[in-house]
Amino acid sequence: LLRSVSAEKSSRVIEIVLSSTSATELLAGKVIGLGAVGLTQVLIWLGSSVALSGGAVALLGIAIPLFSRTEVFVLAIAYYLLGFLVYAVLMASVGALGATEQESQQLAGMFSLIAALPMMLAGFTFTNPNMLLMRIFSWIPLTAPTMMMIRLPMAEVPTLDIVISLVGTALTIPVILWAGAKIFRMGLLMYGKRPALKQVWRALRQA
Repeated sequence: LLRSVSAEKSSRVIEIVLSSTSATELLAGKVIGLGAVGLTQVLIWLGSSVALSGGAVALLGIAIPLFSRTEVFVLAIAYYLLGFLVYAVLMASVGALGATEQESQQLAGMFSLIAALPMMLAGFTFTNPNMLLMRIFSWIPLTAPTMMMIRLPMAEVPTLDIVISLVGTALTIPVILWAGAKIFRMGLLMYGKRPALKQVWRALRQA
């Protein structure tokens, strides 16, 4: 998503598309279209690994018992899709901000770090999945999908955590899409330089 938006911005092709549709529709369409392509690639890679790699089969032998509870499996899919949508919109928006693809990747590094933060705390999570710190990360929309996917197979997660994380992340998606569309439009129409923080804030405040 980031590379696609950055490349189209450089070629100015996207200006033509933007003249005939809204930034929100264009951003949502990119997330859905390119997201579907990306998810299809993931499924193909996983299928190939299962068919050809004994190591992958052994890994599945460990993972399947962890996700043997139906509710855990269903919730894992829900968190994966919600998390994917959140970060897909963020990455597409950031892709429009950078003057070059390299700049966009640098900006996106911040969001990648946030997404990976629960993985960095995995050692503590495995020891005590229901620790207060882990519960707090489960309530924050940007870390909830990853943290909950780690916690769910490990222990009986409080229902409150599941409700807050699902509802909070789901409600965050339209907010990010709304804000992202404004940044997306501003970034696409700026060339040669990255917008300053004041310009981003001004774009968000516009009706």
